Amino acid sequence: MGKKGDRMVLVGSVDIPLIEVLLVFGIVIFILLIESIIIISLLVRQLQKTKNMGMLLERLSQVLLEIKKAEIDELDKLRRK
Repeated sequence: MGKKGDRMVLVGSVDIPLIEVLLVFGIVIFILLIESIIIISLLVRQLQKTKNMGMLLERLSQVLLEIKKAEIDELDKLRRK
């Protein structure tokens, strides 16, 4: 197996050098970090879209309210005549 003094880890009854285990863990952690960054950026982008949609809906409701007020004013004018 390894030389005397090599650091070995017993994995499934097989001796594997410690540096290889650490390297695999490092690669897995790096991949998870990249995935996390991608997911966070997608969530931030979606949050901005949702915020814009909320602002547009608020503006739409204001416009509809103004239209309804104008309709009520017109109906009041017609009733008075």
